[in-house]
Amino acid sequence: MRNIEQLLLTEKYKPKSLHDLITPEHVGVKLNEGVYQHLMFHGSPGTGKTSAAKAMVKHFELPYIYINASKETGIDVVRTRITNFCGNRPVMDKPGMKVIILDEIDGVSDQFFKALRATMDEFAKNVRFIATCNYINKVPAPIQSRFELIDFDFSKDEEVEIMKKYIFRVLQICKTENIGIDKHAAVELVKRKFPDLRSMLNQLQGYQSQGKTQITIDDVQKSASVHKGVFELVLNETDPINNYKYMLSNYSNKVDDVLNSLSSEFIEYINTERQSLCKYIPQIVVTVANYQSQRLLVIDPAVSMLACIYELQTILKGA
Repeated sequence: MRNIEQLLLTEKYKPKSLHDLITPEHVGVKLNEGVYQHLMFHGSPGTGKTSAAKAMVKHFELPYIYINASKETGIDVVRTRITNFCGNRPVMDKPGMKVIILDEIDGVSDQFFKALRATMDEFAKNVRFIATCNYINKVPAPIQSRFELIDFDFSKDEEVEIMKKYIFRVLQICKTENIGIDKHAAVELVKRKFPDLRSMLNQLQGYQSQGKTQITIDDVQKSASVHKGVFELVLNETDPINNYKYMLSNYSNKVDDVLNSLSSEFIEYINTERQSLCKYIPQIVVTVANYQSQRLLVIDPAVSMLACIYELQTILKGA
């Protein structure tokens, strides 16, 4: 059986070193300075925060553990995994720092944050934390104050240069994989998925699995969204129980992705597949924007996602 990295483009081409990362210049400078203190990478989903954290520990050859804080949210994670790792002596008694990567820390419980504060202070001499988050305002001030905050979002001027680098990366990958793609198609793909490289690679993987030998701009414009199932549910499913079961089973951990797709790709889907509904686009945009904002305030983000879908179905009912 072939190694998964040989099969999945997302694994084969995910950034493995600091050199591979595509980030704003100010971020690149900070990353190359090393893990000299606790670091918190914040910014929009898909901007490379997790890849940067892993690339740093590899580049500076630091022992580390990775914790997906959006899934391991309870205080026991701090009391067991984190504390045990902090307390253990380095392998072969080598001097130097150990690192704990806390991915998506904005999803943890209040108890987790309180325990983390004490642990960070207790082991400050030999342990550094690298945390990532999409929503910095959900991280309490006492936690933020213990980190240097590094913003992975970029200005409009920076966006132009970064987008050029993404286009070049896509063209390089296609050449390596013997996937024919014209430059206009590469530009269109990057524009649609920017700045989420993983999403771009997933779409290329889809073309590859279909046996396409040449990708054109028409192929990119006609490609079905990875959330097509959600769009069809919004438009066609009338049973609220089925809605509830389907969304929680498939998308409870992808709330941000779903809400983002409803504000962009869903509009494109309507424009190409259900043009009779275009008159509802303003209501759809306003509704999704409201729920994207509310998503930051609710205890369970899936509630915002479900409520948004139910309201969209009400808007489109009988259309």
